[in-house]
Amino acid sequence: MKKHFALLLVFAMLIGACDQSTPEATEPLVPTDTPVPPTDTPEPTPTPVSIGPRLVFVSNRGGDPDKTDLYILDLESQEITPLNTGFDAVVFPQWSPDGSKILFAVRDAWNLYTIDANGENLTQVTDFRSNNADWSPDGSKIVFQSDAQNEPQDTPDIYMVDTDGGNLIELIDLPEFDDYGPRWASGTDQIMFLSNRTGHDEIFLMNADGSEVTQVTDGGSTIINAAISPDGEQIAFVYPQGGRFTDLYTIARSGELDTVARLTEDATFDDAPTWSLDGEKIFFYSDRGGSYDLWMINVDGSDPVQLTNDEFYDAYPDFWAP
Repeated sequence: MKKHFALLLVFAMLIGACDQSTPEATEPLVPTDTPVPPTDTPEPTPTPVSIGPRLVFVSNRGGDPDKTDLYILDLESQEITPLNTGFDAVVFPQWSPDGSKILFAVRDAWNLYTIDANGENLTQVTDFRSNNADWSPDGSKIVFQSDAQNEPQDTPDIYMVDTDGGNLIELIDLPEFDDYGPRWASGTDQIMFLSNRTGHDEIFLMNADGSEVTQVTDGGSTIINAAISPDGEQIAFVYPQGGRFTDLYTIARSGELDTVARLTEDATFDDAPTWSLDGEKIFFYSDRGGSYDLWMINVDGSDPVQLTNDEFYDAYPDFWAP
């Protein structure tokens, strides 16, 4: 109780009074003021995917401002390659551990799919409402959220499935609460997720079989998004600052008071953090440059770097490097 009270106090001091009108946990944040690309934007031509460090992300740069698809940004050459999935609205892309495939969700139907990194072999994984997924460290399983079995409550629980859609297992079944956003730490057998089981959306950890659930944060307000570092020792998360503004923070897996660090402090919207493999940098998307672009920042909050800079909506990055 003392640790939880201390964390509540430090978040209150860091953040102040936070607006509780945050988006629903089961839906991604999609801005309503998405910039409109030029009408004469040519259809991009796929190019070979490099083997260097890269980000997969969601963008409407394909010519229709109302359609989002997957793109790959080569961080060395700065070239952007479209994957052309054929869907009109995709979210939450995640690289497979070996970088050969990308896992993502399709909005509206909310089914999960995988596609090769070169844009081939589109494969459906689930045929029921499911999204916000991640790979197991060995690439053989997928963990995700779904509210498919909770009607009429429509509250997400956490499931695991083989990459071919077989052997579906429910890891968490608490219909009265939202349990969502699972992320698997590549260096551990633990899964991080968000839950409102204590009254606010906080960060939790559990074993890969759903056992030994432990609470990490107790900040007294709704955490919007979170990502665990590759070694499983730190968690980056998004915290509201009032209105539509959000900032990035990190905290140690242990949840200790003195490990809380604030990375950004701007009247902007920062979201969807993802870690570099060495744990030294965090990638995210933000409107701090005037439009929704991809950014990179050191894990201590220094040296923010803008990675895309155009009128398009670029969001939900995920990092991979060989």
